[in-house]
Amino acid sequence: MCHSGPVAVELIQKPIPDQVLRPFTELVAGIPQVMASAKGLDGRYVFVNEGFCERVGLAADRIVGHRVHEFFPAAMADSYAAQDAEVIATGKALRGQLELIVRADGSMGWYVTNKSALRDGGVVVGVAVLSIDLQSQVNSAHAGLAGVIAAVRRDIHHGWRVAEMARVAGLSSTQLERLCRRTLGIPPQKLLQRLRLEQAVHLISTTSMSMGDVAAECGFYDQASFTRQFRSVLGLTPGAYRRSR
Repeated sequence: MCHSGPVAVELIQKPIPDQVLRPFTELVAGIPQVMASAKGLDGRYVFVNEGFCERVGLAADRIVGHRVHEFFPAAMADSYAAQDAEVIATGKALRGQLELIVRADGSMGWYVTNKSALRDGGVVVGVAVLSIDLQSQVNSAHAGLAGVIAAVRRDIHHGWRVAEMARVAGLSSTQLERLCRRTLGIPPQKLLQRLRLEQAVHLISTTSMSMGDVAAECGFYDQASFTRQFRSVLGLTPGAYRRSR
């Protein structure tokens, strides 16, 4: 991930023409369970939809014109800004980025985020961001999948295997694999990792447990594995996340 990008983003500022921004804003304006935003090269929001406003807990006019660091913990905002900078610098889309977010009411949720460059005549003038709430996908997909998620959350430190998760769902391992990929875009193993990390974030945020104890409580092999997986998904270490909270 490019961490030098946010500095470069400040160097050039180009306005985003209405004809460039309008197709994106019209597409995402009324879609439920979807968070959408667009930012200029300086990192300032130029558009947010209702889903984004609900996540942040502010009206659009309180968000537009401001930067990501004004709404999210520093370490997480750094990660988001670095993603934006990489898309702007390379022009390449970022797809399927799994992110754990904290909603305005303090609850946690998982979103899959895609980012792509906004171009005016081939020149990159900003970045468009689209995030989908995975919980809404689960609730409408299959009762068995929702049951697996509930079972894993109840016994998070258990050594879950895909075959065992499939039995809970009333499916074969192959069927569970297909359902997970179709609904969430990830295989069952990644779903298990996501749920372990979700509980880890909760413990880091609400207790003073050591990182070793958090790793053990959430079913990770060891603290090193926990730190590696946490950083790969959330973009920062468990310690950095606790400090940002």
